[in-house]
Amino acid sequence: MKNENGLTLLELLVTVAIFSVVMAIVCGLYNAQVRHVSREYRLAESEMELGIAKSVLERDIMMAGYGMADAYATLPASPRIISATDAASASVYDTLILRGTAIGILSRSSQGWSYISDNGPPIVFRTWSDGRENISAGDSVVYMDHATREIVTEGATAVFKFPSAPSSGFRGTLVYGLNSESSAMPYYAVHYVMGGTPPSICAAGTRNLLRAESRNADPPHSSAREPILNCVRDFQIAFGLDTSLIEDNVIDLWDNGGVQASAYDNRTLKRRLKQVRVYILQQAGSRDPDYLYSNPVNISDPATIRVGDSAIGTGRDIRLTEEQRRYRWKLISLSITPRNLR
Repeated sequence: MKNENGLTLLELLVTVAIFSVVMAIVCGLYNAQVRHVSREYRLAESEMELGIAKSVLERDIMMAGYGMADAYATLPASPRIISATDAASASVYDTLILRGTAIGILSRSSQGWSYISDNGPPIVFRTWSDGRENISAGDSVVYMDHATREIVTEGATAVFKFPSAPSSGFRGTLVYGLNSESSAMPYYAVHYVMGGTPPSICAAGTRNLLRAESRNADPPHSSAREPILNCVRDFQIAFGLDTSLIEDNVIDLWDNGGVQASAYDNRTLKRRLKQVRVYILQQAGSRDPDYLYSNPVNISDPATIRVGDSAIGTGRDIRLTEEQRRYRWKLISLSITPRNLR
């Protein structure tokens, strides 16, 4: 006889229960994998952003002072190759201003230079086999006396259109490119400052590290600021100075925020400044509700991070909030020596 028996209600409930458990496990594993992939992607993205930011920052500091004179007759004061401001409170951050002709990364002309090899007439300018270093006709340029390190001017004019030159130019005079168009200043100013609204993935209390460059305003206008690094909790600057009466090129003072360095004129600063240290506390990855940051270096106060180096007295302590501790953090430390120090 044909068996017409079906599933009982109990059997059906057991089957549904088993299926639900299996699906819950599968969904849990899937969600965990999605969170892991998302976290790894954000970490990789953060590392790429950091690599670019470090390259730009290191280059700017290394090239600070390139093409900068010790004195500018047409300016009310001789601008220093590098200056900073020190953070006054926990909600205020250090800033950094760099000056030089070659730190205009948005301009090809700022990478060019030459010198007068024969003051003629006609004046003959040295050219290079690598065309990227050559100055083109019509570029804005400055002329510098190679012996006195002073800008060569014609009346109130300090910026010329190449190959026009001041009548007082002579053999050996250095020529530094600025821009393919006009330039109001005989150098570029680059400003690093914290600000702006970071992406939604960033922890509350973080900011963007902004960079602005200008050949027409010192410091650059705030409208020129562009984010170079997101999710930054703190930004600290310190200058390593040789302050001894008999200069021995040994750092004997770490100057937080350039307070001591601000008392030097440009010529003295070039001699005294030996190293620039930059400290950046940045969020790594996205929020993880299962994670709680604990500083392995500070066992007694695991929520506090030194953005600097306590051994030499640089930087300051930053205490994370409970919400900020749900994020991973990394401290970036850069030690850079500008190439144009004497």
